[in-house]
Amino acid sequence: MTMIGVIAGSGDLPIRVTNEVCEKGFDPVVLAFDGFTSHEIEGAASRVHWLKLGQLDKAIKLLKQSGISRVVMAGKIDKGNLLRLWNLRPDRRALRALRGLADWRDDTVLAAIADELGKDGITIDNITVWASKLMASPGVLTRKRPNKHQIEDVLFGREMALAIGGLDIGQTVLVKNRAVLVVEAIEGTDKAILRAGDLNIPNSIVVKMAKPNQDMRFDVPGVGPSTIKNMIAVGAKLLAVEIGKTMIAAPEETIRIADDAKVCVMGIPASGPII
Repeated sequence: MTMIGVIAGSGDLPIRVTNEVCEKGFDPVVLAFDGFTSHEIEGAASRVHWLKLGQLDKAIKLLKQSGISRVVMAGKIDKGNLLRLWNLRPDRRALRALRGLADWRDDTVLAAIADELGKDGITIDNITVWASKLMASPGVLTRKRPNKHQIEDVLFGREMALAIGGLDIGQTVLVKNRAVLVVEAIEGTDKAILRAGDLNIPNSIVVKMAKPNQDMRFDVPGVGPSTIKNMIAVGAKLLAVEIGKTMIAAPEETIRIADDAKVCVMGIPASGPII
């Protein structure tokens, strides 16, 4: 049986990806990280290796020992942890890669990791290959549908989200009345939504789009139950995400929570009509 490596970050995405790897007839070997990866991953795979963040050489050796030439990165490692160097346990190979970084943008850091894996003949698959059940589909996904005014805000928000994505700032904006309320930066979508609470402006719209040149091997946009819960907390009423490029973690639970709160969730394309 062909083995696939799963580099597991936080959340339940690594578990879902590992399950899909198994369902497709492959044997997963998981690299998990203390303090980030849920220990529930051990129920999804028979072979789980626990590492410290920064043990790049050890990770590559474990993959090679298992005869693995393909891996998938699943789950987020908060980039803030990469900037707090005391949270890292970098080995020599990781230090060499870090010293060569031109900057600390997500794509730069992850591309450096991909380059190191590639030196040993290990390629990173697009996560969409192993998370097909989680990718956002087109149209309205909830019972609640958008009104005309909300559709106008979604179109505006899509333009703004693509603009900040092109600058590699973030992937999410909150808008209302075609004005930007909040722009996501390093804190991530959920915390960006909560920042909108400080403004005390209800009925906002959340739009999340992939970056124009998004590398689908890693850092794929994602939302989930916590996204909807945070929207409810700040009074946001609609979530629009890009189809085919945004993962909805725990999709059944996400939509159920949205339906209960009368929040609209919809999948939209990167251009053209949205409904």
